[in-house]
Amino acid sequence: MTQYRKAISYFTKAYIIDPENIHNLNRRAITYYIIGEYDKVLSDLDKIIQLDPLNSSAYYLKCLTYYTKNDNNNAKVSFKKCAELLISDNILAKIQLFHLEYLLNKNSSKDLNIILTKFLNSYNIYENNLLHFIECKIYIELKEYSKANPVLNYNGFAFIGYFIQDYPDFWSYLYEVCEINKNDFTKFGIVDEFSKYMYKKHEVYFVSNLTNLNSELCQFQESDISSLWLVMFSKNENLHLKLPILDYYYLNNYLVCKMNVKKILSKDCFIKFIPNSNYREDYILKHKDVSKLEGLGWIEYQTSIKIFQLSIEINSIEMQIEYIRFGYNGNTITHFPNMSLMGYLLPDYHKFFSNVPETFKDKYFSRNKMENLLDLKDILNSL
Repeated sequence: MTQYRKAISYFTKAYIIDPENIHNLNRRAITYYIIGEYDKVLSDLDKIIQLDPLNSSAYYLKCLTYYTKNDNNNAKVSFKKCAELLISDNILAKIQLFHLEYLLNKNSSKDLNIILTKFLNSYNIYENNLLHFIECKIYIELKEYSKANPVLNYNGFAFIGYFIQDYPDFWSYLYEVCEINKNDFTKFGIVDEFSKYMYKKHEVYFVSNLTNLNSELCQFQESDISSLWLVMFSKNENLHLKLPILDYYYLNNYLVCKMNVKKILSKDCFIKFIPNSNYREDYILKHKDVSKLEGLGWIEYQTSIKIFQLSIEINSIEMQIEYIRFGYNGNTITHFPNMSLMGYLLPDYHKFFSNVPETFKDKYFSRNKMENLLDLKDILNSL
């Protein structure tokens, strides 16, 4: 939460300097939404609309905010205005309308079927993953799990965190269809249904599975509200995790580790990925590298490692690790939003709002004034 408060402080100072810049207000409104200060969201959105009456994204967020406040009447008014302003052949416009219509009609199976039919007939649902995401949610709401399953598989596991808490019947269906109980993964420490599903279907290995192989590691295990499953936390100690030899099939992919670097305890800190082989060099993140990850929240970090038998050693860092997998992200660092704070915001919601210009930071603050604030790029990536 501190991260979001820092962001609000930043955008507030920028707003004072330039009160007519809607970029500041947009980002501050989103941050207020995430921390649940909805009246302040609406206040900022009213300012945006006053400056730019045709700003459809402001009405989109306004509709979401009223909906979150259970004020459906005002939500519908904002939706109507948003629909009037959006350009119908724009992909982001399609997503916004589809999303709002879904939310405003999710309690009516009849209306959901009408909305879904309209979009399936009018648009290529595969045009964007977010359209696919909403389609999946509608199928789940309608309890048409056999249709939701292939849609979920199409997107891999990227959106799974948005379905876990609210749809236990859907997960029971997936476990049965995937026949996960016919698989024995105990040699990897995988014993519960969700871990079996994620390993079998998406080749995601939760590091907390190691506690089933080594009970001494239980002291490092904890739950985290913004994670898919249990995580391992190094606390203020060194932590060494020796992973089993996993059965993966995509030899050209890279090791990806989901981690949350909370605090560096010493300049001697490091995160070391150690191949269990005499023919491979260790992959090490030293203080300079780790300092770039500190405070970013949950990220996926992509290494250059391609082998499946390795150990992970953490020294002088308070950090959490959730899972490893082998894949390709395109970027070394991929940010994960705190799903417990997202409310009804879509994944990748930042695409709907104007980008802040690259010169934004230098325009408002000198470098020395930025020392106690998060870097702008990190703020935007983590909101």
